[in-house]
Amino acid sequence: ASFLPAPKGISKLSPKSPRPAVSAEGEDVLARWSDGLLYLGNVKRVDSIKQCCLVRFEDNSEFWVLRKDIHSFSSGGEEVCCICDAPPLKEPLVNCLKCRHGYHPECHTPPIDPEVDPNSWICRQCVFAVATKRGGALKRGRFARLMQIMKVRLPYQLSSLDWDLQHLTNQQQCYCYCAGPGEWNLKMLQCGSCGQWFHEACTQCLTKPLLYGDRFYQFQCSVCTNGPETVQRLPMTWVDLAHLVLYHLSLCCKRKYFDFDHEIMSFANENWESLLLGTLSDTPRQDRCQNLLNALNSHKDRFVSGKEIKKKKCLFGLQVRPTTTTTTTKMKQTLFYRNNHTTRLL
Repeated sequence: ASFLPAPKGISKLSPKSPRPAVSAEGEDVLARWSDGLLYLGNVKRVDSIKQCCLVRFEDNSEFWVLRKDIHSFSSGGEEVCCICDAPPLKEPLVNCLKCRHGYHPECHTPPIDPEVDPNSWICRQCVFAVATKRGGALKRGRFARLMQIMKVRLPYQLSSLDWDLQHLTNQQQCYCYCAGPGEWNLKMLQCGSCGQWFHEACTQCLTKPLLYGDRFYQFQCSVCTNGPETVQRLPMTWVDLAHLVLYHLSLCCKRKYFDFDHEIMSFANENWESLLLGTLSDTPRQDRCQNLLNALNSHKDRFVSGKEIKKKKCLFGLQVRPTTTTTTTKMKQTLFYRNNHTTRLL
């Protein structure tokens, strides 16, 4: 099978992730991807120098995944801490009820309470594995409460990340509460205080799913609030709506041009309530079409019409087609999009 070259190793970063996750070829693992979710796979090759593994997923696709983003079902044979590889100190290791990995209390994020019941304690990795969901993490129940407690601390030093000039990507491929990979324009929220990006699947504040490239939110993470996240929908114009819909459709369908009636307007109407359009949301259905069409035709700097390129005049696209730039999306587009439907957000 063909596969991509191994990504660059991690630098200047030591996230607190279980180390035995990539112990051997042939091992079944869970790999965290750029959407913040875990996918089942099998380790085919291990690159110890670059700290990554070639993982074959359930759809037979193969991709290199950084070691920090791989989680094992096995706790290993030795009684050592899965973070630091050291044996028990004064006190015995605390073992997770679900994965059976052992931790020094101070190695886990957040540190394990000395009063915790060791027979029912669940680690950060397992809490996130259960609580993260498409459209937003669990908001009720035991795992939702545990997740909220753990989210006030990051398992890495935010100041150690090397960002690009626009603060969209970092070299370590480390984002969110989960320390996993990410793509800023693929269903992520940026904290207005610390600047870090957070997966839709790991947030507990959203009332509706995100669209790709939707930056019309004012968001604060749990680390910065030291408690529940805060989020506020920003005002949108018809031009903003047209741009957002075309951006989303372009990434979902991997095309540039879309039919106004059958794709653009159909998507907008089908998801009208989920778009959270503020004052625009009260627009009668019969008036939406003309407003959106006017926005597309009157902003040549943003949109291109089919008639301008000798195609059907009912076709529209973005002047600058959205692209994904980091390694993670290139490695796993197949799995990322396989469960998406272009006409419904839910």
